[in-house]
Amino acid sequence: MDVVDEFVTLVHAVGEYTVGALGKENLTGLRVDADRRESSAFITIALADPSNAAQRSAIETMFEVEELYADEISLTYVFVDRLDEAAAVSPAPQYSYA
Repeated sequence: MDVVDEFVTLVHAVGEYTVGALGKENLTGLRVDADRRESSAFITIALADPSNAAQRSAIETMFEVEELYADEISLTYVFVDRLDEAAAVSPAPQYSYA
């Protein structure tokens, strides 16, 4: 029987939920890099539409995501034009959508 790593499962859940909340059609990519020791995650978001209006809408959605996971993990996020332009926080992303 495989051992379930609850932190990895949580990070994956955060990534999947965030992609669903923002909408796949609105993203060109999303990556979640997490720090187990700090119980924190850094979310890199590449929107299909980089306009201010699209970013404002995404920020409102991210407030909801942060609130949902507030008791489990600290979330920080940044918007980039393209996902490959952002440097990974950890050597290997723990969740990636592209």
